[in-house]
Amino acid sequence: MMIMSIMRIALSFLLFLSCSVSADTYDHLLLRAQASIFPKIVLLDQGLNKKTPDDEIVLNIVSSKRDAYIAQQLKKSIEDKYGSSLGNKKLTVSITTFEEFNETTLATAYIVLQSSESLIKKVVAYASRHERIVFSYSYSNFIYDALISLHVKEKAYVYLNKSAIQLYGIEFLPVFYKITKII
Repeated sequence: MMIMSIMRIALSFLLFLSCSVSADTYDHLLLRAQASIFPKIVLLDQGLNKKTPDDEIVLNIVSSKRDAYIAQQLKKSIEDKYGSSLGNKKLTVSITTFEEFNETTLATAYIVLQSSESLIKKVVAYASRHERIVFSYSYSNFIYDALISLHVKEKAYVYLNKSAIQLYGIEFLPVFYKITKII
């Protein structure tokens, strides 16, 4: 009985440690900047009205189960910043795990957190077929054809994946191309 209790405590400690290690791999300043900037970029999609038939923008944050806490923090930051509206449209922020992501998860745009190549590519393939933006936590995911990322140094830089832009078939308002770094 005592051994089982010790094993439970050790397992709980390891679970807690893995959650805090996962949280440490994310830059909280970058997440706050993304929560502020990514929703505004959605408004610059020239085809937005076709993608929001009910005048509702749905941002779907896709994360691993391990990063569920980070996804929840990002969701809260977006909701704190924008409430339930973005421009003149209703705003809904949802969270899906990479494992739960499927063909019924159509959103206006997706924010992908860190994961494996195959899982990120699954989201990118689905989103690009439906001409939906895929924002990425890290521009290192551009090799998997994520479309837009944000980098924060002394100021914030919005990066657009040049090699993926045609894959998505999305046209942005001209001002967007002036504020991005195309890589």
